[in-house]
Amino acid sequence: MSTITTRQFPVSVAIMLASIVAVCSAYLVWNGWMRSDFGLTPWASWHDLTWQIAEVDSRGRIVRLGSHPLSIAALVGTVSVCFVAFAVGAWQFFTGNEVRSKESKISSQLDKVGQDLDDEVFALMNILKQHIDFSSSHSEALAKVNKTLPSLTSADQIRAVVQRLISENTRIQSEVDTLGLRLQQSQSQIEKLRTSLSESQRLGMLDAVTRLKNRHWLQLNLPREVNAAAEFKEPLCLVMADIDHFKNINDTFGHAVGDEILRRFGELLSKNTKGRDTAVRYGGEEFVLVLPHTAIDGAHNVGEQIRSELESKKWMHHKTGAPIGTVTASFGIAQLQVDEGPESLLERADAKLYEAKAAGRNCIR
Repeated sequence: MSTITTRQFPVSVAIMLASIVAVCSAYLVWNGWMRSDFGLTPWASWHDLTWQIAEVDSRGRIVRLGSHPLSIAALVGTVSVCFVAFAVGAWQFFTGNEVRSKESKISSQLDKVGQDLDDEVFALMNILKQHIDFSSSHSEALAKVNKTLPSLTSADQIRAVVQRLISENTRIQSEVDTLGLRLQQSQSQIEKLRTSLSESQRLGMLDAVTRLKNRHWLQLNLPREVNAAAEFKEPLCLVMADIDHFKNINDTFGHAVGDEILRRFGELLSKNTKGRDTAVRYGGEEFVLVLPHTAIDGAHNVGEQIRSELESKKWMHHKTGAPIGTVTASFGIAQLQVDEGPESLLERADAKLYEAKAAGRNCIR
């Protein structure tokens, strides 16, 4: 029996829990300060500024009722802030804003690395321009000497020209060495930026929940796979999969359990792919398998293996022990046709998936 576990405790849940704890704590502290026997002197000895909700005499009769406005303001302010924090946490949790924020962060990282790479290339161009300028000035100096050599008559004049050439050559050699060092540093920095850019691009094509390839990857690479299959006249199949009744799972057991089921299903898809096959999270509870060199029968076998293995698992909540029951998925398969584009192939696979849903789910069409 499979047990659902959560790999990451969502920040939004932590915000909501912290808000509830803060409200409860504020109320307990406020209620304690309202009591005359709370023992916080000199607070309890105040009269007009007292935080007590009521004051009684020795016989238990109320002689004054009311509380200082600051106490009410403090409580209302605390509760209001906690309510806003709870609302923000709930909004993040139910809208999946945390995942989008990660994607936004990756996008910002890509922009920054790209800008840094542009700046470094610009700096490299300046270094090369300086090198060209130095070489040009050296050539001009040699040309001047060449013009004056025939007119030299004394040894002192020749010696002076030679000294000038030696000095100019030393200066140019120093500049060349400096430029060479700067070129090496720039090359090293560009290599680091290229590595960082490649890593950022890789992360930008991964789904944050399942770590499978994401929809952006599919948009970039499916046309390449379609063109390759058409050029070499090889089969290519798409398998679209959708977890059945996934909304009910989220509503009943929470999004943390839903995310874990998505991760486990992603692992199941990856386990049943090989070679150039690629598993993609298309969006929500929908997934796509890109199967190059695979005809419709082979794709059907892959889909059936995944469907039967998923159906055989029995899920339970790792904290409450509540049975989640059987989780199933529906599958639609389409094989690339002659002169067909990637959009049409994807639409046909999606249409087949809807046929499987209409046929009762937990089947392949």
